[in-house]
Amino acid sequence: MNNILELQVTDKKVIIPESAAVLIIDRPAPGMFPAARTLSVGSGATVQYVLIADEHAEGGRDVDVADGLLGRDWELEPGSSLDAYYIFLGASPSHWHLKHDVGMNAKVESRSLYIGKDAEALEVAADYNFNGRKSFGRVQVDAILNNQANLRYDANINVNREAQLSDTRVDMRLRLNDKEARGRITPALNIAANDVKAGHSAGTYQLSAEDLFYLRSRGLEPEAVRKLLAVSLSRGFIRNLSDAKLGAEILSLIESRL
Repeated sequence: MNNILELQVTDKKVIIPESAAVLIIDRPAPGMFPAARTLSVGSGATVQYVLIADEHAEGGRDVDVADGLLGRDWELEPGSSLDAYYIFLGASPSHWHLKHDVGMNAKVESRSLYIGKDAEALEVAADYNFNGRKSFGRVQVDAILNNQANLRYDANINVNREAQLSDTRVDMRLRLNDKEARGRITPALNIAANDVKAGHSAGTYQLSAEDLFYLRSRGLEPEAVRKLLAVSLSRGFIRNLSDAKLGAEILSLIESRL
């Protein structure tokens, strides 16, 4: 994608015209994170979107943020496509609501990555509302929790009665690197149509004492193993980004936290 749109703090309503192709970068300046944005994607338009919420995102100083909640609301017109990347790296405030309204023949692919450390906490409620026939959705959530980090992530797939022949799936994976880390991931399917494909999965992973012993016998200390796992996951996360420079910046930002 040659068209790059870097959102400014004043951009509360973003409209992508029909048949456009654009990369949207949503990253705040320090202390200037808008509480809510509505993004509308016109028919036939193709959007790749990257949200980077990191330590600089001291949310909502320019607006009133109720209970520290931030939101991004998507409206996908028929035949449009959204490829979304949500990256959470110790942002404050830590409560998010992501809403996606998906029209007929529209497509959403959503990837979320959270790497938590210290006593950081993140709560995300993500709704994917499929409102038209032959809509398509794939939702992937990955998280790595270190130290006393805490995560709650609810991903809700809602297929309404008019969304016949839709194809949706949500997969969530949680990696706990310390005994004190806590996480709750909930993939939910709410299906009102009777002719759809829908699936979900959730899993947790933790290196056992045996795993660590084996890796140490190969010369790898626990911290090195954690970094390798996080870097590997992050490289996979950015693999399909259209802008290689942006992908490299994201990878560098993630590595700086490890």
